[in-house]
Amino acid sequence: MKGIANRTVITLLLISLMVMTSGTAAVESAGQQAEQASLSEHDSAQVQPAAEHAAMKLAAENEELALYVDEETTEIAVKHKKQGTMWYSNPIHREQDNRASGYNKSILGSQLLLQYSDSTGKPQQYDNFNHSIQNKQYEIQRLDDGIQITYTVGMKTKGLDEIPPFISEERFQTLILDHIEDEGKRRDLEKRFKYNEEKKGYERRDAAFQGIGLSRVLDLFAEIGYDEQERDIDRAASGDGMLNQQAEFVLPVTYRLDKDQLVVNVSTEQIDSNSFHLQKLSVLPFFGAADEEQDGYMVVPDGSGSLIHLNSGKLDAAPYLTPLYGRDAARITPLNLLRSSEARLPVFGMKQEDKGFVAMIENGDAIANVEADISGRTNAYNYVYSSYGISASEQLTLSGNWSSQTVPRFQQQSYQGDITIRYGFLQGDDASYSGMAAYYRNYLIGKYGLTKLEETADTPFYLELIGGMTKKKFFLGIPYESYEALTTFEEAQQILRQLAEKGIHSIRLRYTGWFNGGIAHRIPSSVSADKKLGGREDLADLIQYASSQGIEVYPDAGFMEVYRDSWGFRPKKDGARYMTGKVAKVYPYYAANYKEDTDESPAYVLSPSRLSGVVGGFLNDYKKLNVAQLSLRDLGDELNSDFNEKRLMTREEAKRAAQEQLSKINDAVGSLMIHGGNAYSLPYAESVVNAPLSNSGFNLTDEAIPFYEIVLHGYIDYAGSALNMADDQAIQGHILKALETGSNLNYSWFYAKSSAVKDTAYNDLYAANYANWIDEAAAAYKEVNAVLRQVRTRTIADHTKLDNGVYATTYEGGTQVIVNYNDHRVKMEGEWIDAMGYRLRGERS
Repeated sequence: MKGIANRTVITLLLISLMVMTSGTAAVESAGQQAEQASLSEHDSAQVQPAAEHAAMKLAAENEELALYVDEETTEIAVKHKKQGTMWYSNPIHREQDNRASGYNKSILGSQLLLQYSDSTGKPQQYDNFNHSIQNKQYEIQRLDDGIQITYTVGMKTKGLDEIPPFISEERFQTLILDHIEDEGKRRDLEKRFKYNEEKKGYERRDAAFQGIGLSRVLDLFAEIGYDEQERDIDRAASGDGMLNQQAEFVLPVTYRLDKDQLVVNVSTEQIDSNSFHLQKLSVLPFFGAADEEQDGYMVVPDGSGSLIHLNSGKLDAAPYLTPLYGRDAARITPLNLLRSSEARLPVFGMKQEDKGFVAMIENGDAIANVEADISGRTNAYNYVYSSYGISASEQLTLSGNWSSQTVPRFQQQSYQGDITIRYGFLQGDDASYSGMAAYYRNYLIGKYGLTKLEETADTPFYLELIGGMTKKKFFLGIPYESYEALTTFEEAQQILRQLAEKGIHSIRLRYTGWFNGGIAHRIPSSVSADKKLGGREDLADLIQYASSQGIEVYPDAGFMEVYRDSWGFRPKKDGARYMTGKVAKVYPYYAANYKEDTDESPAYVLSPSRLSGVVGGFLNDYKKLNVAQLSLRDLGDELNSDFNEKRLMTREEAKRAAQEQLSKINDAVGSLMIHGGNAYSLPYAESVVNAPLSNSGFNLTDEAIPFYEIVLHGYIDYAGSALNMADDQAIQGHILKALETGSNLNYSWFYAKSSAVKDTAYNDLYAANYANWIDEAAAAYKEVNAVLRQVRTRTIADHTKLDNGVYATTYEGGTQVIVNYNDHRVKMEGEWIDAMGYRLRGERS
């Protein structure tokens, strides 16, 4: 009995050991399977997705963020760990959206929207939900810091065309029949083809592929491995490869975590569209979309910046859409119906309650648009996003034999590169347009090394003096161009002396029309100071006098447009081209009908491929003048493509060419004043003039905000357009705008009588005689300088609308300016502020 008992104990111990070993092996096997899964589910209880989206798996995380993905829908979500906020690529309650139905509801599940056309120019649309995700046409790849999802966007052929019309005898036997083990299935398939003795192959019997017969054969092909690639070979061999072809685009989308930012990248290099042209690509159109119950606003880069209030109900207004960096002069624009402020910064964002996001376009900004819309139009969501012009087309009219036909002419090659957007996330007080601007400013500081302005006694006074112009005259009825001096170099000194007598010393003088024939100068590949202004010697005297007085002189030059066909520039050789093949020209527009005034002489658009040579020639001559400053009229203001088929340059490539030349000029000269101030030019700017101080006033937008100014203030000096050239001549409004936005004053003058520009191409300068403005300018500068010199080197910490027409700007350090644009006084926090007045608080000593 004792032996039996011992054997029983031993047996029980062995069984227990086997169970434990089996359990351990099972655990190890499960662990290995988890490691081999496409996306690992990390043990991170503190970063779980919202209950509404439990199917999401953790794809990557760092100290700041966690990235989730739903492998069935490819939706992503980002959680900010410290804030505890979650942001989704698509609305998570979209199925409950009662406003959207059918297609409008289905696209709420999309991460990409595509607009394309066939060779006839017929516009068509795809989205990656209906034309990729639904058909499981995507692959997910895990990365160390994120994921990549490669979409094949397009409708797979599902009809008779899936079956090749002819298959050679050898391929039919070796690839198909030899792999079918079931004799019945083999005979069934053979009946659906007819053997052609002459061609030595099998022809498709179309009548045998009706209804269920087609699906049976397709299932059989899938079973034996006769896949679409092999069928394409046989279709091509039979001459049927291009029949009923449908568009198909391959687009890899990468999501990465970089510190506190989500970086989204779409590569267009793998686009294979056959005879189809992908014209527009929208990326994450519903990221962070806000529903009808949420309060907040969207931020768009319209001029200085604009707010679109969530759920504003403005359904009569068109959705917001504006291209970054303004018009491309290499695109045909016969009408200029909409006068708008250019979008200078590649930034947009949204505030929802006490959280927000800001999106910064890092690559592809030159071909980008910012779009936004409110709830109620096609769905119940407010959304803001970016879209990209991948390729373009123009209408070409062909004439002959008393008839004409209009056909589309497509861009020879689409944009092939990266589209990159960085998303940052804000919470609490930082979730505002001031917080978004500060976030973008910090991004620029980190990327380009921007540094704070140095302290000076006074703020700069910006002054443009206009040197000379060409004027059409007649001799015996024959027209000719005559040079007219408006401000000689000696007269410029006189104006500077008068300003000094009135207490204005910190002057930054922008001198336009000083060389190569005046305002509309010849191509600046060489430099010759205009003799009627005093020539090189008088220019040197002006530079020397200004230097002795602490005045900075910025001679102005334009590179992007060439105003005359002359030695050194031949339009057919050096000019950019439209897609139609014609040389691109820029005409002024009639104010009455918005059409091009082709009676006037046009400017030619310089091909960006020629920019480097022109800048090199200019710098070789300019350095001989010993001037340490330069004003760039258009290199930071315009951005133009060249559709010449022999040297095609997309707008994004033109941007890179402009950046290279800005860097070259900055290294050679030292201090640059940039007109307009597009984002890519800011790292090289000492000053920006004609900076946007307001928005375009689009119907969908609700407020103008100084987003641009909040980004720049304390790091780059800036001024708006010339006050004396503004439609509103009341100076007090301009003073308030300068105080609200931290903007310096800017004037545009000449010395000659106003009648000098009458009946010329420069009629708009009629009010620019300096004598009419110098006293007003001195008084306005004294008032503005007294406030802004205290905060010139400080950032704008906050900007707030206190009431209708009342705004508070708070600078770093606590100084606050409250302006009142109303025609009546207002009381703010116990203090009265006069009509069209302001109040300074926390004044620095």
